Amino acid sequence: MKVVLLSTRRLPPSYFDTVRADLGGREDLALDVVAWVPPAGPVDGLVNSFTLIGPGKMPVEVVPPAAPVEAPVEADEVPVGVSESAKAPAPEAVTDEAAVESTATEADEVAEGDQSGGSPTGGPTTAPAGDVAEGDELGSASSGEASALPASTPAEVAAGDEAAVKVAPAASKPAAKPRPTGAKRVVKAAQWRARKLRRAGGKMLPAAIKKSGPVKKLTANRKADNLAKTYWNRVLGRADVMTRIEQADVVIALDGGSVWAGWQVGQRKPQTPVVLGVPAARRELDRLVGAGQE
Repeated sequence: MKVVLLSTRRLPPSYFDTVRADLGGREDLALDVVAWVPPAGPVDGLVNSFTLIGPGKMPVEVVPPAAPVEAPVEADEVPVGVSESAKAPAPEAVTDEAAVESTATEADEVAEGDQSGGSPTGGPTTAPAGDVAEGDELGSASSGEASALPASTPAEVAAGDEAAVKVAPAASKPAAKPRPTGAKRVVKAAQWRARKLRRAGGKMLPAAIKKSGPVKKLTANRKADNLAKTYWNRVLGRADVMTRIEQADVVIALDGGSVWAGWQVGQRKPQTPVVLGVPAARRELDRLVGAGQE
C-alpha cells in the first residue's frame, strides 16, 4: 500500500509513527510525504520518501566524532624523540674553532681603538675646516629663504579646508536615475497612490477592529489561500511528485493549506481516492483491502 501525505506544516518525526499506527500498522505500508516546510527532525527510516517543495533545508542527523584510542606504552619502550636526541648531538654543541678565533681578534681590535681615542690611528676624528665653513654658509642661506616665505593666516587655512570638504562630496555623489516617462510613469503613480491609501487606511482603523475575530479570520484565510495555491503550483511543477501521486493508492491532505492541492489531484485523477485526515484514509484502505480479498 502506497500512501502520499500532503502537508504545509512542520511535522515532528514521531508523527509518522502515529500515522502508521492509525492506518492499521501494516508492514507493506509505504509513506511518501510532500511537504512545504522541512520536518522538525531527521526522518530517515520513518518514511519511504520526503520531498521538500518549499523553503528551507532538510535536517541532517549529526553523528558525534569517535574518541581517539591511545595505544598502550610499554615500560621498556624508549620514546622516539629521546632515542633520536641521544643519537645526534644538539646543534649548540657543534662549534667552529676558526669562527671563534676571528671573533675574538675583532673584539680585541675594537677595544684597543676605544682606548686610543675613538680612531684606529690613535688621534681624534675631526672634520676639515673648509667643510665646516661651507656647512655654516648653507645653513644661514636656508634660514634666510625660510624667513622670506609669506606665512599663511589662520583664515586662509580654514577657507582651504572648507573648499576641500565641499569638493569631496560633490565628486562622490552618484548619478541620478532617469525618471519614468509615458505609460511607466502612469503605472508608478498609480502604485504610489495605492500604497499611500493602504497605509492611511491601516492607520485610520481602530485597534479593536484590527484585532477582532472576523478580521483575523479574513486575514488568515487570505494567507492560507495564497499558500494553498503556491503549494499546488509547486506540486504541479514537479514531475517526480506527480509520478508518486499517480502510483499512490490513497492521497491524504493533512491540513487546510494542502486541501486545494488534494482537490486538484482528485479532479485530475478520479480513480485515486483523495481524503482529508487520517481517519478517512483508514476507511479507504480497509475498503481497498476488503475489495482485494474478495
